[in-house]
Amino acid sequence: MAYALSFTERKEPPMTYNGWTNYETWAVHLWLTNEEGSYRHCRELAREARESAPTCRQVCQGVWQPDEASKFLLSDRLKESVEEMNPLADQPSLFSDLVTAALSEVDWHEVAQAFLDDL
Repeated sequence: MAYALSFTERKEPPMTYNGWTNYETWAVHLWLTNEEGSYRHCRELAREARESAPTCRQVCQGVWQPDEASKFLLSDRLKESVEEMNPLADQPSLFSDLVTAALSEVDWHEVAQAFLDDL
């Protein structure tokens, strides 16, 4: 007789994908780096974040270190940029809800750190 684990007894491995936090994070980074125009745009955002980090309010107040500020500033800009590219954003539908849900799973800090590490 086979024994089936109940839902609460299952031990699920951490959700990772190709070394990234999850599939959504991997896919966003892949698409941002796969096309030259978006790659250059993201690298420019990374340079701007690194340059502005030492003088941002949170660093001046001692809340963040400059490297943290770079990552947080860049992650916000990347998220904003990708959300602006979403062709379904203003169309309420099943598909726009699914895209929004997938984007909410992206670890934007991880994507930002990858671009900062690439500089």
